[in-house]
Amino acid sequence: MDDITARNREHFEYDCVSAVIEELKERRSWISSKLGDGDASKNDKKPVKLLDYACGSGTVSKVLAPYVDEALGLDLSENMVAEYNKWAVGQGFSHTRAHALQLDLLAEPQPTNPELSGFDVAAVCMALHHVANPERLLCKLSKTLRPGGVCVVLDRVFEEERPELRPDIPEEAKRVLRTINKHGFTEDDMRKYFEGAGMVKNFEYVIVARPFKVTLYGQEMELKGFIARGEVP
Repeated sequence: MDDITARNREHFEYDCVSAVIEELKERRSWISSKLGDGDASKNDKKPVKLLDYACGSGTVSKVLAPYVDEALGLDLSENMVAEYNKWAVGQGFSHTRAHALQLDLLAEPQPTNPELSGFDVAAVCMALHHVANPERLLCKLSKTLRPGGVCVVLDRVFEEERPELRPDIPEEAKRVLRTINKHGFTEDDMRKYFEGAGMVKNFEYVIVARPFKVTLYGQEMELKGFIARGEVP
């Protein structure tokens, strides 16, 4: 994800945050039984761990922090990592409790980091459409999960009618939009990716009731979103 793509995320996804927050709050127990009320580890001797991939400033981590013991954010953007860590420090969290790293799971050579294992939940929120090889990324995420761990993806539904490509969109916006690899995913797409990554157990794909309201270079539009989850055996 280059600087142009990072700027696109800032423009395109900022207004999605409220819908994403509400969806994650309402569906946390659907995502994983580990995300229950109260102290995350009260019924489990092992700490509950969250991997927030393409974390940005930490939207997913901010929602789920009360329900996990450890959160690790990964992002390609140095600025986003700094924002995440600023939030974590501001919350009084220790380094173990929550921090972010600048890291690309699809980079070559492959990153080696002892922190990248044993997660209960791996989340990718409004970022998979930027990824050149979504199935490969999900394969990498599956390797970070402990047995029974869950991968959850929240993104936009593919539709033939794409409002962001209407003719009155400014040329600069069109140039940025060309950095998007896929303009959404169908249920069949996601099932294929999860199955290819060995995470088809208890797979579900649900259309989000609230539209994602976004503003791109002054152009307001609504997009249909989904949330999908699957487990490693």
